[in-house]
Amino acid sequence: MADRDVPPDATITSTDEVIDTGAVQLLLLVVGDGVYATETLPNTGTIVVGRAADSDVCVDDSSISRSHAVLHLDAPLRIEDLGSANGTWVREERLPPNQPREIRITEPVRVGTVTIIVQRRPSLIRTRRLRSHDYFENRVEDECARAARSGGNFALVHMVLDRPAASVQGRLAAFLRAGDVVAVYAPSELEILLVDTTPAQGERALARLEQELASADIPARLGASWFPRDGREPATLAARARDRAHGSVPDEAEPDVVIADERMSALHELVGRVAATDITVLLLGETGVGKEILAEMLHRRSARADKPFLRLNCAALTETLLESELFGHERGAFTGATQTKPGLFEVAEGGVLFLDEVGELQPATQVKLLRVLDERKVLRVGALKPRSIDVRLVAATNRDLEVEVQRGNFRLDLMYRLNAMSIVVPPLRERIDEIEPLARAFLRAISGKLARTPPRLSEDALELLRRYSWPGNVRELRNVIERAVILCSDDVIEPADLPVEKFQSTFTAEPRPSMSQEMPAVRDEPDERTRIIAALDACAGNQTHAAQLLGVSRRTLITKIEKFAVPRPRKRER
Repeated sequence: MADRDVPPDATITSTDEVIDTGAVQLLLLVVGDGVYATETLPNTGTIVVGRAADSDVCVDDSSISRSHAVLHLDAPLRIEDLGSANGTWVREERLPPNQPREIRITEPVRVGTVTIIVQRRPSLIRTRRLRSHDYFENRVEDECARAARSGGNFALVHMVLDRPAASVQGRLAAFLRAGDVVAVYAPSELEILLVDTTPAQGERALARLEQELASADIPARLGASWFPRDGREPATLAARARDRAHGSVPDEAEPDVVIADERMSALHELVGRVAATDITVLLLGETGVGKEILAEMLHRRSARADKPFLRLNCAALTETLLESELFGHERGAFTGATQTKPGLFEVAEGGVLFLDEVGELQPATQVKLLRVLDERKVLRVGALKPRSIDVRLVAATNRDLEVEVQRGNFRLDLMYRLNAMSIVVPPLRERIDEIEPLARAFLRAISGKLARTPPRLSEDALELLRRYSWPGNVRELRNVIERAVILCSDDVIEPADLPVEKFQSTFTAEPRPSMSQEMPAVRDEPDERTRIIAALDACAGNQTHAAQLLGVSRRTLITKIEKFAVPRPRKRER
């Protein structure tokens, strides 16, 4: 769906496609004995032609005086001799000094023995399409996949203006490269994809853009995020760039926790019970389902609530930097280690350390993490003596760690240590009852930041939200609602304010029914044993998926398998 308020043929100056804009560009053709040159002229002002090196147009010919003649480019076009030795000739007539004579475009003028001709041609400038938000989202998804495969970097930039986005089109010309993408997020907001850009390169580019906009007296607020430093998912990267542009700190806990699904209600009750212990917890679920919110809830409800809660994205740092962040380092341990630095395990003393995307850890780091969990001691990089720690670890991943163990990417012993208690967070598409209350909560939170009355969702818009499969889960829903609040012109959000094209082009799946929906709820052991066997069979023996299907944790499922003497399943050959 094309964005409203954006002309379908909108273009910005850049490097994709050459078109004739109709703008005039003046050129000066210089022809003489051994002299041939073409000089670009401004459209207004005066230009001095002479042999001197500081002349506006330097002609290296002995018949030319140091300051020979001056061209007056303002209409009408004129030339004036500056008292040259060999004269300036127009239509075979030598001009008197300091008396401008009108000339025509393409008319030959002789200065000394050299001929000059002023020409006019339409300027050929390169243009780039101003893309729609839907196109931009698709490109970012593709770029995430490409960068994940190749280990690349890219940046997202969000720009908030006090005027229509079209007003900065020309100013982006020197900023964008051929592969970059710019799109309209809202009538006064732009979003930019900078491909193959490291954080250092991106920060320099942002500084140049801010300087360019400031020189044109165009107030703008810019925010940026980088893959993989700020995240690996499109929704996460876009939200962080947007929040930084609006001057707000991303708050994943906004809005207040919404519980409208039976499984989520049971899950939050389980979190409350687990929080009272110090057991290591592994949060499982797709990206954007709210694992970090649950980790924060575990901290707030625990006896460690008054102690630090620190978080680290394991996928955002290189192996060396990750080890330094986790375990700390001594001065001189490696190049750049100019002073001693305690790691997060030490800084979080007495509190909780949340490791997000723990499935991305490299083998060497996995070994060190396992040692810390076993010994409750941490050894800084470059140190000889370990330090005792008192930290509760909460980890999260969207990967199937059992599959990663089979592939040799993750240590089995570390998986067991992290999996002392696992909590599976179902995706949003399986929590349809929560879509509407979550959307309304996001409406209140976002409208509060924008100091406006929260709009309401029309029934047609709500139906679109319910039917969509939400591959980005709760985080994607928040992004969609935020943009809809900005786009809606009155107090009602209609389907036109939503990314209908994306909703319709994304493959949707009906929510997978739980075992309790497929079979009548029973309490006697034989029927529960039957349900467990059926779930394992439906999931090809994968205990994690079977536990999710049953609405229990994997550890609970394993306990029941042992209790009911269910044969340990063999995973089917693929």
